[in-house]
Amino acid sequence: MNIIFGPERHSIRLPDYDYTSEGLYYVTLCTWDRRQILGDIKNEEMHLSSIGEMIQKAWSELSRYDPRIILDEWRVMPNHLHGIIGMDRNVLGFYCGRAQGPAPTINVMSLPDVVQRFKSWTTRQYLDMNSSSRGLLWQRGYYEHIIRDDHDLNRIHEYIRNNPKNWDADPENPKL
Repeated sequence: MNIIFGPERHSIRLPDYDYTSEGLYYVTLCTWDRRQILGDIKNEEMHLSSIGEMIQKAWSELSRYDPRIILDEWRVMPNHLHGIIGMDRNVLGFYCGRAQGPAPTINVMSLPDVVQRFKSWTTRQYLDMNSSSRGLLWQRGYYEHIIRDDHDLNRIHEYIRNNPKNWDADPENPKL
């Protein structure tokens, strides 16, 4: 059953799936109105704008939110970001040592939590960089895909790596 959020909005999340589960997830986040503010493709290579550089840095630091977040392949494009995020529930090294009191409660982040924090953090930085902005950096929602096997992972790696070369045929390219 899809949940309707408006005339044309449906949840793409699997209703009974635990998004805190260990595994790999492929996500795509698009800029508001698919504005090409993250950079340009020239000679099949991505050239980041200052906003794109900020997005790239923030994505590369996602594991600082929670060491159980593992980044795999990712790429900033002119109006979107593709990334593979791993969730590892077994990374608990930051709680090592001799107990000084009650064991800490561990709040396990879900994939939607990670994406929401990333979008909030980068929007705040974007507003600091562009005080005249309406405050909208990201499109509402995002695309997600649960990576189920090595074939799936290799296909997505290839897609992300070749995205700049294939920009002229990319459905996210507003020039089409």
